[in-house]
Parts: sequence; structure tokens; C-alpha cells
Amino acid sequence: MGIPSPFMTGRPTPDEQLVAIATRYHATPRREVSVPDALSDTVVVPTLREAIVGNLLTPGSRLLEIQLAKQLGVSRTPVREAFAQLEREGLVTIVARVGVFVREVTVRDVDEIYTVRAALEGLAVALAAQNINDIGRARLNQAVDTMQLKVDAADPIAYVQGLDAFYATVMSLADNSVLHRTHDSLLGPVRRLRRIAMSREGRMAASFEQTVKIRDALIRGDLACVDLMREQLANACKAAKDVLG
Repeated sequence: MGIPSPFMTGRPTPDEQLVAIATRYHATPRREVSVPDALSDTVVVPTLREAIVGNLLTPGSRLLEIQLAKQLGVSRTPVREAFAQLEREGLVTIVARVGVFVREVTVRDVDEIYTVRAALEGLAVALAAQNINDIGRARLNQAVDTMQLKVDAADPIAYVQGLDAFYATVMSLADNSVLHRTHDSLLGPVRRLRRIAMSREGRMAASFEQTVKIRDALIRGDLACVDLMREQLANACKAAKDVLG
């Protein structure tokens, strides 16, 4: 179900920006699915996720089911389903009989998340290094080449998307579904902080340089990739905490 693009004059309001994001996801071709939460998965979740990560919906903001359903051009059911998914991703907090709020991330949250990420991603690169083959090497090279283009373009938003793709490639090569699912559940709360941090001078270049080192070690099947990944995450943790001040 499509919704009309808003008529905008001058700088778009947050509401207009939210509708514009939803319009883009409505327009994205997708396979027809008969389950009730299809629009939740294809429109509402990605729209709200993007708005939260991009700080359009700020920490502490209350999300109103009826209002969002109208803005996003869907019924209330997909919005309710989306809230549940976003809570699992750590992006919102649902308070019974009170409402749904964009989750605020604390310094303690960041410390705890990156401590667990270091353990999980250290294991992931160790497994990937053991499993590496020519196809895996090509996929890693492709992910890094894409990230290089985003660094050259000085585009931190696209760079973060490329970094996500690199991590997804590593998880795929690790070939452990439990590890992959557990890792995915950690990323939501820090995505907004990471996007802000990458826009700061020197952070994107430093992240990319370390990613190249990790890629090179993986391609060699060298378990030095574990320490390199932990170093990358220690720097990312510091950058996220710097955003929080």
C-alpha cells in the first residue's frame, strides 16, 4: 500500500521526513506475503529503525501507535508488531500501560554492549579465518572496496552501512547461526552513536584502516584477526562514549 509524498516547502519538518522515509520503503519492490505483519517487516520496522538511528526520533521520544499508523500509511497492527521487533533490537522501550519510547543509551550500556561484542566478534573472526576460501576472500574484498568508496566520498552514513555489511560478511563466513543471531541483537542501541561518531574528523579513516587490517588477516587465515577486531571495537567503544559526553 503506497502513501503520497508530502508537499514540502523549505526545510522539511521531522514529520515530513518520516513520511518521506516511509514512502521510499512503500515504493521498494517486495515479494507478496500473506502474513499480517508483512508491512511491519518491509515498511514500518525499517522506517522507524532509520528514523531512530538517524536521530530523527530522538532518545526519550514517545511513539504513538495511531499517529504513526496514519503517517506511515498502514493499519495499527503492523505498527504494534514493529514496536515488538524494535524492542528486541534494543531501539525502543515498551512500558506497559504507559507507552513506547525511543531507548536512551547510557555509558554503561555502551560498555556492556562492546564487552559482549568483543567476545562475539573475536569468535566470529576466528571461525571465519578457519573457514576462509576463495569465495570468502572475494566477498571480504568486495565489502572493503565498497567501504573505500564511502571513505573517498566522505559519506559517514553510507560508510556505516558498508561497515555493517563487512560485519555481516564475517558472520556469514563464521557459519554459526546462534552467534549471528546473538550479534544482531546487540547492534541496535549503538547504531545511532556510531553514525554520529563516524562524522567526526578522523574517525571514519581510522575505522577503515583497522578494517583493512582485519580483512588482510582473515584472507591469510591468520588468527591475529582476533586481536585486531578487539582493538577495532575498543576504539569504537571509546568513540561511542565520546558521543554521549
